[in-house]
Amino acid sequence: MKTRHLFLGLLTCLACQAGYAKETNVNVNTLTSEFDQAADQDVLLLESGIYSSQLSFPAGKTITLKAAPGAEVTFSGTFRNSDAGKTDGGIVLDGLNIITNDNYFMDLTYGNVKTIAVRNCTVSNIGRCFLRTNNAGNTIEAIEFTNCIITDCGANGYCFLYPQHGVKSVSVKNSTLKNYISGESFFSPKNTTSDIDLTFVFENNTVYKWSKSSSYALCKVDGKYSENSTYTFKNNIISTPGVEGQKPLIVSAKGGTLIAEKNLIDNYGGYSVSNASSSTIEDLSLETLGITQIFPDPENGDFTIVSTSPLATASTTGGIVGDPRWLKTFSQVVTLTTGSLPQNGGSTAPLSGNYEKGDEVTVSATHNYGYRFEAWKDKEGKIVSTENPYTFTIEENTEISATFTLQTLYTLNIEKEGEGATWGEYKLSPQRDNNQYEAGEEVNITVVPNSATTFLYWGDGSSENRQTVIMDKDYSFLMHYDVIPFIVGWDFDSNKNPDRSARKGDYYFKTDNTGVMYFHNGDGSSTNWGASERTFGGKTLYCARRYTDFADMDNPRYFTAKFSAAGYENIKIHSYIGTDNGCVHKGQKMQLSTDGVHYADLATLTLSGNSSEWIAFDAMLPDTLTEEMKKNIHIRWIGDTTTEMIGSAKEGDTEGFYLADVFVYADEIHVPDFTAPVLISTSPVQNSDKASANGNIVLTFDEKVQAGSGEITLNGETLVPVFGSKTVSFAYSGLSYGASYEVVVPEGAITDMSGNPFAGITLQFKTMERPRPHAKTFDAVVAANGTGDYTTIQAAIDAVPTDRTTPYLIFVKNGVYNELVRIPENKPFIHLIGQDRDRTIIQYKINCASEGDNGWDFSVNNAAYYPYSDKDGTVVKVAATDFYTENISYINTWGVDEQAGPMALAMLTRNDRLAFYHCNFRSYQDTWQTTTKNTSDRHYAKDCYVEGAVDYIYGGGDCLFENCSLYNARPGSVVTAASHKEGTKYGYVFESCTIDGVADNKDALGRPWHDAPIVVYLNTTMKRIPSPIGWNTMGTIPKLFAEYNSMDINGNPIDLSNRRTEYFYTDDKGQKITGSCRSTITAEEAALMNYDNIISGTDNWNPRQFFEPIAAPEEVKKNSNSLSWKACDYAICYIVFQNDSVIDITTECTSTIDAGQDAECFSVKAVNEYGSLGERAIAQDGTSGINEITPEISRPDFVAIGGNGSLEILVQKKLTVTVHNAAGQLVKQIEYTPGVYFIENLPAGLYLVNDQKVIVK
Repeated sequence: MKTRHLFLGLLTCLACQAGYAKETNVNVNTLTSEFDQAADQDVLLLESGIYSSQLSFPAGKTITLKAAPGAEVTFSGTFRNSDAGKTDGGIVLDGLNIITNDNYFMDLTYGNVKTIAVRNCTVSNIGRCFLRTNNAGNTIEAIEFTNCIITDCGANGYCFLYPQHGVKSVSVKNSTLKNYISGESFFSPKNTTSDIDLTFVFENNTVYKWSKSSSYALCKVDGKYSENSTYTFKNNIISTPGVEGQKPLIVSAKGGTLIAEKNLIDNYGGYSVSNASSSTIEDLSLETLGITQIFPDPENGDFTIVSTSPLATASTTGGIVGDPRWLKTFSQVVTLTTGSLPQNGGSTAPLSGNYEKGDEVTVSATHNYGYRFEAWKDKEGKIVSTENPYTFTIEENTEISATFTLQTLYTLNIEKEGEGATWGEYKLSPQRDNNQYEAGEEVNITVVPNSATTFLYWGDGSSENRQTVIMDKDYSFLMHYDVIPFIVGWDFDSNKNPDRSARKGDYYFKTDNTGVMYFHNGDGSSTNWGASERTFGGKTLYCARRYTDFADMDNPRYFTAKFSAAGYENIKIHSYIGTDNGCVHKGQKMQLSTDGVHYADLATLTLSGNSSEWIAFDAMLPDTLTEEMKKNIHIRWIGDTTTEMIGSAKEGDTEGFYLADVFVYADEIHVPDFTAPVLISTSPVQNSDKASANGNIVLTFDEKVQAGSGEITLNGETLVPVFGSKTVSFAYSGLSYGASYEVVVPEGAITDMSGNPFAGITLQFKTMERPRPHAKTFDAVVAANGTGDYTTIQAAIDAVPTDRTTPYLIFVKNGVYNELVRIPENKPFIHLIGQDRDRTIIQYKINCASEGDNGWDFSVNNAAYYPYSDKDGTVVKVAATDFYTENISYINTWGVDEQAGPMALAMLTRNDRLAFYHCNFRSYQDTWQTTTKNTSDRHYAKDCYVEGAVDYIYGGGDCLFENCSLYNARPGSVVTAASHKEGTKYGYVFESCTIDGVADNKDALGRPWHDAPIVVYLNTTMKRIPSPIGWNTMGTIPKLFAEYNSMDINGNPIDLSNRRTEYFYTDDKGQKITGSCRSTITAEEAALMNYDNIISGTDNWNPRQFFEPIAAPEEVKKNSNSLSWKACDYAICYIVFQNDSVIDITTECTSTIDAGQDAECFSVKAVNEYGSLGERAIAQDGTSGINEITPEISRPDFVAIGGNGSLEILVQKKLTVTVHNAAGQLVKQIEYTPGVYFIENLPAGLYLVNDQKVIVK
């Protein structure tokens, strides 16, 4: 026995010394800890699941991650290590489905790497690089891909393997590489390591649609490795570039040995090894093989090679050429060939294929735009099926074609006129080839603003920035543009022009003065700027990034614009600048030179930190410049090296400075005259009744004009002029439909450039009647019971087209939808409409607990429960703009059921122009996180209910909560935890809201989370009185935490004298920071915090129109099995109910119903153009008379809204409205029918409208 123990002990020691692998089973929850504890050569066997961990590339050991036998493993995580002191590690990945949304799968700043081996894996969806290393001077011994499929990567460019390390060996065998259509090379080192002998082996691989350009290669090393390197390519099929017409190379190198044998190269580049010491190329061709087609259907992933094909035995070993996985052996092979009739009518799948006789085969057809699938026909033209897809048993060689019928197409013609026509831009949505559209298709024509033009008006005189047309015939639209006098400009749109230095003007007034924008290193040599698109303050612009390395910031890069200004005066340089990291000098300069050598400061600017909005950086050229000097103008944008950085910056950082929208405005030198300008035309014309509710007033003269003295007004409101070549235009918005208006231009308010005054004009016009929307039903209907288009919300979201410019209407029937909902950024304009707020419920149980904490079983950090990469912990996330929802409850059931933390969001909103009407938001901690994306992002919530206990409304943005109910779920609740970025204008504004709930007079209105939070409560009814101090401390000093006119449940003023005004927090250095802010604001300040100022913005966003009241249908009558009603003004469709069940959605005014049911079982609601539901009208038996209208909780009888000198009254039913001023005097008493009305010319102040308090500015 002792001998046996000794023998076992010796074996154990020998095993340890030999480094025998230890195998350990792991799951999604244990992978990270086991990986960190693994020893060299250990194998971790992954059980089935989705692994989203970010793992640290190991040091001093090689670890294998391998799918356990029979396991289906998706690895969506990444590998990182930024410690260059770590070294001698390796990774082996075996049997995994690697799919990550990250740009980089392995991103390393690391020492020497032993091996990176990928075996039996599928790799997909990597945005840029599988491997990127960021430090030179180290090596990678070996990179290996064996028996892998690499597909659909490189959407954001770059190379698949992109190391700065010197790589000694790359081996790719028995693999398929496909659909790298936006990517560059497969292997392309960043650094020169000419002392390394690279061994590159590429054998038995299938390559299809790899690389976007002839500039790249599968192996692109050029002269970066030694001339003793070896490049071996054997038995590969390499076909078709990623971009048609390009010819990427197979290898691009200098020196070394090339061995190329038995490769079939089709429609691809060749081998380029200059100065090769030895070169052997003995490849195959289609001709020598006697074939015309390689793959049956590569577009759909079918790369089959049948055993009878010459390719099956053409390799150097007598076996298959290409990836062996595609070889198929048949006993009785039959072929399928499909086609399309006409050829441009659509496509079929598969295009062709080989099958075993008796196999079941499915073919499908997809029509092209303008066609529809009709039938499948055999080669004799006989119809064999009208099903699509069509499944049949193949018994012989078969040829089958999908036939398509041509639809009626109409043409949309757009013409431009005016002095700005050359540069005027517009967008068609959707955009179709040759502007031809199918009958009945809705098309939006939208003005695209730019800095060179002003859109004036359409051919019919209207001036809204968008027109919508239903294509029922050919249409033509005329667009009038004026030019803003300029010389040259750059918008840096890389889609129009990819040049990133020596770029001529994107806009130029004269063809002999196009200007040039340069980008220089600190030593004056030319280089390329970074092409980018950035959003600051809600404004997205194409831009050029100045990216000086931190080490060179004392001699930084700079932009220079060169142009001629001869013949011009009043020359203004306009630009926007922005920053997004700390590696930027606080001081920025715009400099002028007339010789390109000697520069003087033209303007300077001091930055305080990263940009919350684009910063205008403008300057006027001095009047002292002579005409000769103006012929050679150089403008330079450069950092002031005498100033410090705006934030922390360190070695390895690069400058985050962006330049955008550079324009040189100027007037041609004017010749004085003594004649007053003559008015040629106006838009709208005098006494027009077709003016737009939003648009421009345009006065066109016989010469260029400028501002004189005196104000130009529209119904008493001052207008702001924009002067063009011979026009002056005035933008306006929010006019009432069918109303009269008057523009007064006093004498002398406009003059010509010599100062001769225009005599003035009074222009009178009426706005058009409210446009009637086109009839249509919802774009999608969701019903949990299967009676809609989809059974889940997310399925409907997934089907929404991307990048819409008009609302996509989704109706959600009553039901509980237990799911997570994600609305991505590329799906704007979704309107999600519920049937009934309390019975249309989107809910899920989820939180952000850490392992070991309460709630871990339902945590986003628990990969077994939540196998996704985002960790927001929210039921619904809206990342898109222009989202609107009504009548839906959003509930996190963790918070509601458990009444406990941790974070458990019901809603996360992260963009601009998001509106919520009559919705519920329920959880406990962090119920709703508002946008933290841009300081000017706007949210509008009306008549909503928000419930929670801890910071249940938190985040940033300008958010107006109007007439909302805030419910504190426990004693000591805290409503808000704002973290508004510096530069936010309004923050959280609660107008006429109610605070209710469980209370013990210890509740807080909010606490300051981060940055510079702003929270203001206006006219709030506090049914439960908060603590006397009102506000708590947290992590910063608030910019403004204040109230105005807070009331108790009986309308009595609340004592605000003890509200907190002094705040403190402890910073990350342990220092106590103190500060103060006001706790109350004045009536004048409160009046400025209104809907128009907070919500309208520069784009005149008006979400109140989404739920504008629409009248209930009248004369709803039941006759046997038919229900009928009178059409409602402005309705797009009607929803028919039987009791509370939706039985029909129709654009007609009739519906077929169950004749056996009583009339009162049926009701109808009208739907407005934004999807909002009107009042319910109950049916009667087929008799005349007024139907009973059931009031909806979601609709008050009326809404009064204060504006600039006006009140807007939205009336739901016939109603007498009284208006009293603050002194109690009766101002107006009017009887209204349902609709929208305006009471204008009111002095600023507080008014009572049927006892509702409203502030007029």
